[in-house]
Amino acid sequence: MSNFKFSQKLTEYLNKIELITGREIKFFESPDLGINGITAAYNYHSNYIQITLNMENPRSTDDRERSVAHEATHGYLMHKLKFCRPIFHENVDDNYKRDVHLLFTMLEDIVVNKIIQYNGFHPFGHEYLPMVTEEIKIAHKGEEEGEKFYKRFTDNPHLEALLMISRYIIAWGFLKYYHLEPHEEKLILEFTQTFQKYYPDYYKFCVKIEEIIEENNIFIANDECRAIQLILHLFKLDAGIELTQIN
Repeated sequence: MSNFKFSQKLTEYLNKIELITGREIKFFESPDLGINGITAAYNYHSNYIQITLNMENPRSTDDRERSVAHEATHGYLMHKLKFCRPIFHENVDDNYKRDVHLLFTMLEDIVVNKIIQYNGFHPFGHEYLPMVTEEIKIAHKGEEEGEKFYKRFTDNPHLEALLMISRYIIAWGFLKYYHLEPHEEKLILEFTQTFQKYYPDYYKFCVKIEEIIEENNIFIANDECRAIQLILHLFKLDAGIELTQIN
């Protein structure tokens, strides 16, 4: 599976995913995973589960292992649960692909983090709550300052806007679907309320995404595919792809 040294807990979880999916997990290394600051990324491959690690990104062992479990679970969604994935038309540019992949990840992460929590991993890393605290402070300064803040993660303005929206949706998902500690729930709730108040131009899209998710059971493949199709249409990103599920 890997030359990387993992704990027994993570090794057992990865072995279970390999057994259930019938796919070997393979690891690669790269310092560029598309969005600044992330440690691991899942990339679809038909024959195996591909996880790319950024070993230059300093993380604690617990957080790195949680990230690996998270990305491996994306492979579980594809190869076992038959979640849909995008097939891009010819000549679509890389920016379009990044936007689409971010929306897929936004939706899938709600499911993935719920699964890893059930399997004994924390649904978010140690950096998440401090980051949310910082995001709350920035949001009080208004949309313009918020946009500047999120530009640290990408130099693409459209991706930056989608990133802001995805941050809200992931937080909303934690409140809706997860068992959280009281202090975690309080802080995440404060973030969503602050976002609603100070980022109205972005929140109007978040409301529509909430409605789509609530009308579809995103933990089931067919409903997830329907939800992502509606979300892509919302952002006018559905013209350059087809959705497919692994047989």
